[in-house]
Amino acid sequence: MKSKIKSLIVKHLMSYKKEDLCNALNKLGLETGDCLMVHSSWLPLNGFKGRPVDMVSALKDVAGQSGILIMPTLTYQNKSSRDFLLSSTPMDVTRSPSMMGLLSEVFRRGKDVTRSLSPTHPLAVWGDKRDEFVQGHESCLVPFGVGSPFEKLLQCNGKILTIDAPFATITFTHYLEDRIASFLPFPLYDPSPMTGQVIDYDKKLLEVQVNVISEIANSARCEQRLVDRLNRCGAMKHKRIGNTHLMLIECKTMADCVDDMVKEGEVFFDLSCER
Repeated sequence: MKSKIKSLIVKHLMSYKKEDLCNALNKLGLETGDCLMVHSSWLPLNGFKGRPVDMVSALKDVAGQSGILIMPTLTYQNKSSRDFLLSSTPMDVTRSPSMMGLLSEVFRRGKDVTRSLSPTHPLAVWGDKRDEFVQGHESCLVPFGVGSPFEKLLQCNGKILTIDAPFATITFTHYLEDRIASFLPFPLYDPSPMTGQVIDYDKKLLEVQVNVISEIANSARCEQRLVDRLNRCGAMKHKRIGNTHLMLIECKTMADCVDDMVKEGEVFFDLSCER
């Protein structure tokens, strides 16, 4: 009964259309030509009057063909990159589904979308500059480090949007971790890289070397410290539309906050946070 009542409330009082979403995203701070990475959860009672493909269409309309729309399309969930690589499962660029939510899989399958060739952190990208943006991802020993699309996201003054998704889903934080690796009292990565497999667009099997985050770093991560700092800086912009929660943050603001933390002798890792 409660679920039925909630469904009726959302349907009649908390629903919104594609045009409403576009307006909300513009008011939140998105503009045509933006470089935008999206993390999302498609909730059954989000209030959106449309299909996932319609929400993807709204995001494309807001970014525009001159912009860059990005979604992570990792092919595993609830496991570490190390565990995924140990499974020796190839990332097939055209066939392996995204496990990063329904919206990301709908986006991946869409027209004019290019997927990067990282075995552990593949990204689906749309826009005129999509091929340039994903180029060379498979050559990056650190898939979210120097030379990767994650660094390019910062260089193009990128923004990150979450749609009903928690802060923990933001993969750009790994780029920030790589940025401060030398300031940590323990190694951020395992001593030796692992090998991942990628089946590229020509159906060729590639062997790709990948650095993976160490177990001690994963257990010592105190992400809440970063969230608290970003909140104090007023870096995260929030907006509700219907029954959907939106959050927008600029990559440069995140990087600047982390740089300031390091200058003050603070990082968002602590061995006492080990789980």
